[in-house]
Amino acid sequence: MKKNKSPKKIGSEKYAQYRDNSHNEKEKPENMLKTAGKLFSLLKGKELLVILTAIFAAVGSILTVLGPRYLGDIIDVLDVQIKAKLAGGVMDFTPIYEILITILLIYLGSSALTFLQHYIMAGLVQNLITELRRKLNLKLTKLPLSYFDSHNKGDILSRITNDIDNINNTLQNTLIQIITSLVTFVGVFVIMFNESAVLTGWSMLPFPVGMMISMVILKFSKYYFRKQWRVTGDVNGHIEEMFTGHRIVKAYGHEKKAIEEFDEINESLTQASRKAQFFSGLIAPLVNFANNAGYVIICVLSGYLIIKGEASIGAITVFMTYTKLVTQPISDLSMIANNLQSSLASAERVFNVLDAEEEPEEGTKDLTLSSASTITFENVDFSYVPEKPLIKDFNLTVNEGDLVAIVGPTGAGKTTIVNLLMRFYEIQGGSIRIDGVDIRDITRRELRSHLGMVLQDTWLFEGTIRENIYYGRPDATEAEFENAVSASQADSFITTLPEGLDTVLEENGANLSEGQRQLITIARAILASPDILILDEATSSVDTRTEMLIQRGMHNLMQGRTNFVIAHRLSTIREADMILVMNEGSIVETGTHKVLMKKGGFYADLYNSQFNN
Repeated sequence: MKKNKSPKKIGSEKYAQYRDNSHNEKEKPENMLKTAGKLFSLLKGKELLVILTAIFAAVGSILTVLGPRYLGDIIDVLDVQIKAKLAGGVMDFTPIYEILITILLIYLGSSALTFLQHYIMAGLVQNLITELRRKLNLKLTKLPLSYFDSHNKGDILSRITNDIDNINNTLQNTLIQIITSLVTFVGVFVIMFNESAVLTGWSMLPFPVGMMISMVILKFSKYYFRKQWRVTGDVNGHIEEMFTGHRIVKAYGHEKKAIEEFDEINESLTQASRKAQFFSGLIAPLVNFANNAGYVIICVLSGYLIIKGEASIGAITVFMTYTKLVTQPISDLSMIANNLQSSLASAERVFNVLDAEEEPEEGTKDLTLSSASTITFENVDFSYVPEKPLIKDFNLTVNEGDLVAIVGPTGAGKTTIVNLLMRFYEIQGGSIRIDGVDIRDITRRELRSHLGMVLQDTWLFEGTIRENIYYGRPDATEAEFENAVSASQADSFITTLPEGLDTVLEENGANLSEGQRQLITIARAILASPDILILDEATSSVDTRTEMLIQRGMHNLMQGRTNFVIAHRLSTIREADMILVMNEGSIVETGTHKVLMKKGGFYADLYNSQFNN
């Protein structure tokens, strides 16, 4: 007998499949410079502030560099004064006081400029992050439904939260440090070269070694930082999936499997993060080792020059101080580059969303409907996957005021027809017209303002029942609101709640039964009073008695409107003006219930199977 795979193995296969399907974009070539350009383009209009910050950073760095130069003067002045004292003269501290005042002013100026540059940069970065969040939120409203169907929700949320937070945390200090490090390096190099060209040449020897080390390490850290943020999205996706469906997980006793799957993804994140931090952590000690080796060489050579009398103690002290200062910017730039790798890896994930293809351009025509409409499908072709056609040469005319029921087995294309009418997906051939107007010539907002939809899967937000129903039409009158609640039969349970309409719902109405949630969504649709009404298994989650009450309420709403009903319970659509029987994306039968039953075809088989089993 064949053994079943262990839960661990099942989890492994699921994660591997999820990882491969959810992150196709990770295989694309990454361009850090292009990403950085996109990121800084968000500062458009703030160029003067950026320049001012750069000037403050540059001047502050120059002042910081000049400080040690004056300390060397103090040592030389003290050396002269001590020698004069030993020779029987009098020590004069006036030059030292003047130098100390100069140093004090230099460091006060440097501190003030540092404060100003950080203050301005904080505002600039927050503006950039705010603009990035705004663009991302706006982009999500423009993406087609297919994007959300093909991307994990948790991963999208991770880009909006974790990745943007990473950019925010890294960017502010990084930009200032780049300017400060570059100016400090140039300033210190000039002063060192002026003091001793020979010693400066020797002190520069470790730099090529440090740069080569940094470049090699950054190549590895870039890969693992990118992987770290991708797998962070995987973790969020798994958590969102497991906790959204926690009832199903518990009902089937899959807690252990869910934990094992999480542990595997979490372990992948741990490994990626560990390697990213390991390689990034190598830069500082290796670069410092190279710099310290150069520092030892300079110490030996400096001692030799003092012994020969070719340099003063003050000059050598200054040079040694600058030798340490000149290596610091190199180490800082190495760490900055490492931090940028993490930040730009996150920025790439955000820009992958911003660069995603939006819904096609919208039309400009207005759609003026009286109350009902004629809807025509002409030679419509559509497929979710190009190589697997679902709907081919589909034709249908729905007269105004008709109640059209769409039935068929699972996967026949019933919901797809409605999705195409709502322009959740775009057709690949043919046309869909409402009162003779191609829906592609109408803005989606205009189109959907005439359609109302009640789905099998309910959606309610955290708020009161009243607020959730008013979501259908916020400007509705109180009388219209009460009529909608009554027609949907939602008042049958709302009146039993302690707070009634002011009852606060938990996430997606978790404190109500599924049937009660469905009644609220139906009330919302009734309040919207659409010209075209779409019910996609709208009564599938309520009991038979409640279903009958809803049917009565919906009957009045449907009068004078064009209606589509997708149903599996065939007993609920016997009074439909037209029944479309679909199979494999095509209409196989049409007619009323009586006509189709007499015909004894596909519909009759479906209908009889529900009552004979």
